[in-house]
Amino acid sequence: CLGAPAPQEGFGDASPEEIAQIRAGTFQEMFDDNPQYTFNFKVADEDEQTYIAQEESRAGESVTGSYSYVDPLGSLITVTYTAGPMGYQETRNVQENFVAIRASTASSAASTGSSSGTSSFSSKLLL
Repeated sequence: CLGAPAPQEGFGDASPEEIAQIRAGTFQEMFDDNPQYTFNFKVADEDEQTYIAQEESRAGESVTGSYSYVDPLGSLITVTYTAGPMGYQETRNVQENFVAIRASTASSAASTGSSSGTSSFSSKLLL
């Protein structure tokens, strides 16, 4: 067939419409008019005195959540936030002396980034 268009290379059996979408970056693009999610996590490592937590939810255009951590002075910092069409707002709460910080030992201070492949999390402290 002399009048048949040349096959498009690299697109398999995609139709011309699908090829146009691939080139535009919209192929099989899904849009959710009302996105929703909820997640949370908590870490409490007594040995390293690392305590962090976060929770967040989204309903449509609005996101609400909070995160908390213990700073190097032992204060619990909690940030509560909202974000959406009207912008971003947050409040911070500081609870001083939440944890008594222990002095680092020479061996733990010297182990910068090395890992033994095991982790230990404690649920004794729930933020």
